[in-house]
Amino acid sequence: MINDDKKTCVVVTCFDENQPGFLDFSYRILALAKQYQLTIISRSLFIQTGLELNSVNYQVFVTVKGKLGWLAYIARCTKFIRQSKPDLIVLLHSAAAPIALLTGAIPTCLYWNEHPSNLVRLPAEFSLIKTSIAKLFHSLVFLGAKKSNIIMPIGEDHLEDLLKHQIDRNKIKLIYMGVANDFLLDDNQYLANNKIQLIYVGTVNKLRGRDVMLDAMSIVAKKNIQAHLTIVGADEEQLDYCNQRIKVLDIKNNITLHGRVMGSEVPKYLAQADIGICLWEITPWTKFNPPTKLFEYLVAGLPVVASNIRTHTRYVQNWHNGLIFDYDASSLAAAIIDLVSNKQQIQALKNQAKLSGQQYLWHKIEPIFLETIQNTLNNFVAANKPNQITAAN
Repeated sequence: MINDDKKTCVVVTCFDENQPGFLDFSYRILALAKQYQLTIISRSLFIQTGLELNSVNYQVFVTVKGKLGWLAYIARCTKFIRQSKPDLIVLLHSAAAPIALLTGAIPTCLYWNEHPSNLVRLPAEFSLIKTSIAKLFHSLVFLGAKKSNIIMPIGEDHLEDLLKHQIDRNKIKLIYMGVANDFLLDDNQYLANNKIQLIYVGTVNKLRGRDVMLDAMSIVAKKNIQAHLTIVGADEEQLDYCNQRIKVLDIKNNITLHGRVMGSEVPKYLAQADIGICLWEITPWTKFNPPTKLFEYLVAGLPVVASNIRTHTRYVQNWHNGLIFDYDASSLAAAIIDLVSNKQQIQALKNQAKLSGQQYLWHKIEPIFLETIQNTLNNFVAANKPNQITAAN
C-alpha cells in the first residue's frame, strides 16, 4: 500500500542490463522507500531483483544508445518530472546531472558516482570536433552538479574535483557507497590452506586488469608459489577469453572462474578467500572512481592487493590492510610472492582490514544519507516559503 502521507520523490537511474553491480544503488533506493513515495525512472525494462517493491511506481523510458539516446532520456525524464511535480528529485547517477538544469523549483539531490570523463570519453586520437563535443558534454554534467541542491560524491577525489570545478562546498556532502552487513564475515581467520586464496570480484576485462592478473598467476605458477586465484563476475565472452588464455599459460590449477553473480551472493565467495585483488588501468576517470569491491573486501576482513592508483592508495596502505603494487604482471606477482613468504602476517592484515572497513558499512551511512536528503528538502521548503506578513492591529 502506498502511504499518501509521504512526500513524493522521483528517482532517476541510469543502469541497464549490462550494469556490473547494483548494490550501492539498491541501498539508496530501499532507504528512500522507507521515507518517501517513490517513482523510479530507468532506461531499461530490466529491474534488478530486490528492487521490485510493491510500494514503488516504475517508469521506463527506452531510448537509443549513445549520446543522442542519453540526451533523449534526459529530456523524457525532465518532461515527466515537470508534469508530475514531485516534492523531491534524487538523481541516482552522475549521468543524470543535466536534469537539474531543467526541472525548475524542485529540490534536487545528485549522487555523484562517475566522473564525466568516463560518461563521455575523449577520443583516443585528437579530433577537434570530437574533443569539443566530449568537453561540451562534460561541462553539461558539471553544470547540472552546480544547479543541484546537494551533491553526494562517493569519494574524496570526486569531492576535490567538484571543488576545482567551482561547485559550492556547502552543497557537497561526501557519502561513501556503503557495504551491507552481509559482507561482515563472522570468521575472518586466515584459511591457512596449502595455497593462499586470492579473489577478484567484478568486471573481467582489459581495463580492469584481466591480463595483468592472468599473466601474474603464470609467473607465480612457474615459480611454484602456492597461491590460487578465484575470479568472479565474468560474462560469457570474458569467460571464453579467460579460459583460452588460461590454457595457453597452463595455469588451470591456479585459477577458478565464475560467471556473473548477484551482489548478494558475493559474500559467500569472499568467505573462501584470504586476499582481495583490486586493480585498474590509470585513466582520466579511474583516478576519481573508487571501486566498490575495495570496500567490500575490507568489510569482509580481506586485505587488499591493489594497484598503485590514488583511488586505491587513499584506502589501502602497505602491510597495514593490504599491499600496493605497480600496474603490471611482474609487480602483482611479486606482491603475491611477498604474501606467501610472509604468511605469518596475513592474520594481522585481515584484522586491520576489517577494522578499516567499519566506516563503510551501509547501516552507518544510511542515516547520514537520509538525513542529507531530508535536510535538503527542508531547507528548500524553508527558503522558498512565502513571507508571512502579519497586519498590524
